[in-house]
Amino acid sequence: MRFLALSPAAAFALLAIVALVIVLLHLLRPPPQRIMVPSALLWARIRRDAKRPDARRLLLLLLALAAGLSMALALTRPDVPVIAASAERLLLILDNSPSMAARMRDGRSRWQHAVEEAGALLRQSGAPSEVMLLDTVGNLRGFGFVDRDTALAALGRASVASWGIARVPPGPLPAGAQVHLFTDGVAPVEVPQGAIVHRVFEPADNVAVTAFAARPLPQEPTRYEAVVQVLNASPGAQRVRLLITGGAHFSIAQDLDLQAGETVNAVFDVSDFEGGVLGATVICEADDFALDDSAYAIIPPHGPKRVLLVTAGNPALGDALRNLPGVRLTVVAPAGYARAGAHDVFVFDRFAPLEPPAAGALLLRPPARAWLAGQSTQRNGPRIATWNEDHAVTGAIAWHKLRLSRASLEAATRTDAHALVLAHGSAPGAVVTAGEVPVRWIKVGFALEDSNFALQPDFPVFLGNALSWVTEPAPVLARALGSVQVALPHARVHDGSGKPVAASPTSEGIVFEAPRADVYTVSGSGGRVLVVANVAEPRYVLINRTRLGDGHPAAIAGEAAAPLWPAELWMLLLLFAGALLLAEWAVFTRRRRS
Repeated sequence: MRFLALSPAAAFALLAIVALVIVLLHLLRPPPQRIMVPSALLWARIRRDAKRPDARRLLLLLLALAAGLSMALALTRPDVPVIAASAERLLLILDNSPSMAARMRDGRSRWQHAVEEAGALLRQSGAPSEVMLLDTVGNLRGFGFVDRDTALAALGRASVASWGIARVPPGPLPAGAQVHLFTDGVAPVEVPQGAIVHRVFEPADNVAVTAFAARPLPQEPTRYEAVVQVLNASPGAQRVRLLITGGAHFSIAQDLDLQAGETVNAVFDVSDFEGGVLGATVICEADDFALDDSAYAIIPPHGPKRVLLVTAGNPALGDALRNLPGVRLTVVAPAGYARAGAHDVFVFDRFAPLEPPAAGALLLRPPARAWLAGQSTQRNGPRIATWNEDHAVTGAIAWHKLRLSRASLEAATRTDAHALVLAHGSAPGAVVTAGEVPVRWIKVGFALEDSNFALQPDFPVFLGNALSWVTEPAPVLARALGSVQVALPHARVHDGSGKPVAASPTSEGIVFEAPRADVYTVSGSGGRVLVVANVAEPRYVLINRTRLGDGHPAAIAGEAAAPLWPAELWMLLLLFAGALLLAEWAVFTRRRRS
């Protein structure tokens, strides 16, 4: 027997002192009482009874000794594994790799079974046991030895991961600890030497989208096709419905019959989808693993650009826009702008709405508006000084041939816009600027009648560059599940349903976690980026390739029979002492009455 609160010598000394005090107290006799006896015969009988040993007095002494020693022994916190749960030093390693999320026959996941078995092992151990929890993905890293109840609470908060490399944390294992590994054997986790492996595995059905891409046809760029790869990782054949969806109305469905382990590549014409997020989903009646059921792709707009020209009258500008390839032009007066409807791009000639348009815009000598910001100064006869050759709008254009009778020049030091073309008047300034907030826009500080720009052969080139730039879709990054870094400082992240996603700043931008397949929108003052996160690791799909055998989990080494008392022994001793005190009270009361 061990003592957890005191040393053995101090524990036995405490018990001896308590026993001695109780015996001495019972040896003390109360002062004699005077009793009037009417008969000598009665006095002789009382004297004769007083000389007999008092069994009840001896019983009271034994009950007092047992109760006192039980309470004193409880203070020492004795540890007797045969009677009560014992203190141990345990190291529990839980495999929380993605395959542990697969459901088993009872509807619960492998992870839930692992947590249940780990909790049962902890509750079987003594309350003073020291427990360390580790997981194979590293979410519980730095979790040192704690008491059993704290470990049980942490175990209830742990969760299975949807990404990451599963491995036993490196480094030597704590000395003297009993190691238990709970795993399905799918992830390549190295079993520590001497560890007890708890197998939580059953074959599970799984049908997955293993690849998904959308691409234009080489011979016809305005037409798109989607290629989907579907794998049946189930032990048996499955009938699968493959669903391609996009926007509010686009949908294609196809039924597939797949044998066990079979992979099918399906190609679909998605040209009728106008552009945006396209999703591929497999639907199967027997599918026990949901992480790989969906994948996403981005299709840029590939139809004719719907251009709205808002002008009081400018035939040269209208003809130039109408002659651009892939442009469907609509012309309205400023008064009809509010009723013009939805368009892909706007061209404002000597006009600008009070609020920014719903899409990108090209503005020629617009009036001052708050959303355009910047202070303009009217100058007569400014001369082109320099321009940005690297920008998609102004590069490869002979700006030195442009002649201006008057133009509005802006300060070239603005931080919310890019100065593309600089001119000299009485003071230097930007004559062509571009911005991206709240939509992409290009502002030209002169009207066509104030220049010879409409007569230059580069004028249609400028218009085409401008329309392409303001309608250019947000950059798309293809990433695997897990940590994603984007070079946009102070940006915000939202998932496909519009819910915010926590992000942390880095030296170059932000980093966030993509736990499931989705399209994440990263937006900030520096622009907007779409992140398409899909399951990119084939091993996630193969949830039945276990390295463990089909046998039962290994028995716990040196495991004794279940203790008679599930909690610590001191609790049982206190209950026993309380029962003895009640018995002593009953015996004492009966003696008084007799």
